[in-house]
Amino acid sequence: MSRATRRLLFVGQAVLDQVFCVERLSAEAGKGQASDHRAQAGGLATNAARAAQRLRDPSNKLSVRLASAVGDDAAGLLLQQDLGDEGIDLGALACVAGARTSVSAVLVDSLGERQIHNFRGDALVRAPVPEAASFDGVVGVLVDPRWPAAAMAALAHARAAHIVSVLDAEVAPREVLRTLVPLADWCVFSRAGLSAWGGDADLPAAEALALAARATSGVELVVTLGADGAQWHRPDGTCHVLPAFRVPVVDTNGAGDVMHGALLLSLAEGRPPAAALRRAMAAAALACSGQCPDRAELDRFMETV
Repeated sequence: MSRATRRLLFVGQAVLDQVFCVERLSAEAGKGQASDHRAQAGGLATNAARAAQRLRDPSNKLSVRLASAVGDDAAGLLLQQDLGDEGIDLGALACVAGARTSVSAVLVDSLGERQIHNFRGDALVRAPVPEAASFDGVVGVLVDPRWPAAAMAALAHARAAHIVSVLDAEVAPREVLRTLVPLADWCVFSRAGLSAWGGDADLPAAEALALAARATSGVELVVTLGADGAQWHRPDGTCHVLPAFRVPVVDTNGAGDVMHGALLLSLAEGRPPAAALRRAMAAAALACSGQCPDRAELDRFMETV
């Protein structure tokens, strides 16, 4: 590959999502019919990588690399095929002999709400941490908490190399989040992830985010709140409330991951922090209304808001 090639590196979970569209979600036992079904690549870091791949400017030399692990089972083969077809660099994707790939059953109702039942498998547990060569040409790093050892290594590299890093702070063991958050330049919590970090699900988001800010230094802290937008606590102590973009909601599955991928891409492209965050939120909104947009679709949308 050309020395001029630059990369975004996404480190973490790869999942085969089996998505079923249903009229409504149910807590009761029984049978039901789905109006549609699809199998697709998913997972926190993987969804973010796919978003960045679709949103990047194809005229420049910025490529998207995924560092993750799958088993050598049917699900792993399907994942590799799907991601390769999208043009994602799989040079740091490990295929672990005898391991089982992570798989999710995703139910999406007519209002776009979802239920996810995930089998984690053991591929990430058994995979080696990516080698130093995986970081060649990397200008931005995103990690999720599903592969803590690899996430720590990637964030440490980013800090040492002075390149931008983003942590997808989704629900994870508290000790994992407490370790990773201070290592990132940007930490984007889900509401549930922030509760897991703080250990108090009843604490209002603004108070929980302020608590996280007092416990860290130099990290841009964001909590996403769905239709209520996001709250952003900056290292200088200022806090901003960002309204959500209003769009018809078809499917919220993976929208947060789209935001994370768009954020890393926008920052790596040199956009100012506020502009990068709003652009990322717009990409997530468009993802809720159908599917992850491409660059032209996002540019057109940004011109109207």
